Amino acid sequence: MVSRKKVLIYDSSKCTGCRSCMAGCSLQHEGECSKILSRIHIVKKEESGDNYISGCNQCEDPICAAVCHFGANKIDREKGIAVIDSNVCTGCKECVTYCPFGAANFNPRTGKAFKCDLCDGDPVCARWCPSDAITYGYPDISLKKKRRDLQITQGKMLVEAAKEV
Repeated sequence: MVSRKKVLIYDSSKCTGCRSCMAGCSLQHEGECSKILSRIHIVKKEESGDNYISGCNQCEDPICAAVCHFGANKIDREKGIAVIDSNVCTGCKECVTYCPFGAANFNPRTGKAFKCDLCDGDPVCARWCPSDAITYGYPDISLKKKRRDLQITQGKMLVEAAKEV
């Protein structure tokens, strides 16, 4: 079965850790190459040398939107994705705190939350990835399950990495 919604598909086994996706993302959205302003992240597990891609899953029932008391984080029905309206965001960081994938972030300059908006249908991270570890397409059901399982594993690894710091 094929999804009617295009999504970012992450294959961490292909990721070289070059972080081109992060540079392209922050350059596209913020006008500068900045790890903290990227909407996608590469996490390197130093012990094994493995790289893990962490980004927004564009959940169908996103917890980040559910915890937003101000309506800034919501489903854009026209685009079919979860978005954060920076004009409404108060900077409370609830979405940042509750996203299980670490995909909602906070811009210290603007005082607002942000996350992937799929670059209006042409994600820079996928275009800039030289190893095709990030692609944009229609996943089948088994791929969606694999992706969700991988994101949960990556989320756990992010928590472990944060404990080590």
